[in-house]
Amino acid sequence: MKLPDSCSAVLFGPGLAASDLPADLKSELRHMWQELPLPVLADASALDWLPTGATPRKSIRVLTPHPGEAGRLLKCKTAEVQTDRPEALRKLSRQYGQSWVVLKGHQTLIGRSKGDVFFNSSGNPFLAQGGSGDMLAGYMGGLLAQPQLQADPTTTFRYGVWQHGAAADLLSGERTNWTVENLLDNLGNRKKQRRQD
Repeated sequence: MKLPDSCSAVLFGPGLAASDLPADLKSELRHMWQELPLPVLADASALDWLPTGATPRKSIRVLTPHPGEAGRLLKCKTAEVQTDRPEALRKLSRQYGQSWVVLKGHQTLIGRSKGDVFFNSSGNPFLAQGGSGDMLAGYMGGLLAQPQLQADPTTTFRYGVWQHGAAADLLSGERTNWTVENLLDNLGNRKKQRRQD
């Protein structure tokens, strides 16, 4: 698989849950995780076939598991992840080459094996619907594809997670029920966010 010269980041995982997914595609994506100098973000199904261990020095690697996926990766129960979410995040980061981890759920966490762990204050239970996490991964992948935002990945991830939650909060303030399609319309839409201010 040859990436276009204009490629500045890679996101993989959403939409790759098919049981007949070719083994060579999984192998190629594992290779990207281990070797590609570009930022790589892994979400959804891809989390289950990521290789553990080192990644390129100074590379940007990001995992975006929900608590159930984090439990599978750490070979423990979801309840154990939920008991000490910061520690689960740090273990995941160590296991996957000091990668950044966005541990989704109530007050999504952002951090690595060392340093600060950030708690996100935006968002609500409607984000638990199918497709919401894929949208977060896509939004963060789009931010990460911008070279100027790669200089400070932690701030970029914090911003992306907060925006995702803020869009959900805005929707919940406007109506009692909404869909992922509504979230897509609102995510990053400054006009709609300004109206709330």
